[in-house]
Amino acid sequence: MINEWKNFRFILTKDLNNIMIELLITKQMLEENKLSNKDTKLLEEHKNKLLLKFRDEFRKHNVEQLKIYSELVNK
Repeated sequence: MINEWKNFRFILTKDLNNIMIELLITKQMLEENKLSNKDTKLLEEHKNKLLLKFRDEFRKHNVEQLKIYSELVNK
């Protein structure tokens, strides 16, 4: 079992990387504040869906890593 943080690594798939990039772009668009209220609301909803998708994909690909992370944090 991994007992040091420096040896600890999460798995990031191509899909996870793409979701992260899309989240960053969405965040930037929201921060620029150049959208109508309706478009801002739609983009916020899209961002929330992306976050859920990222979370689910991350958990799916990192089951063991999340168990180890939990053990390390609770030491």
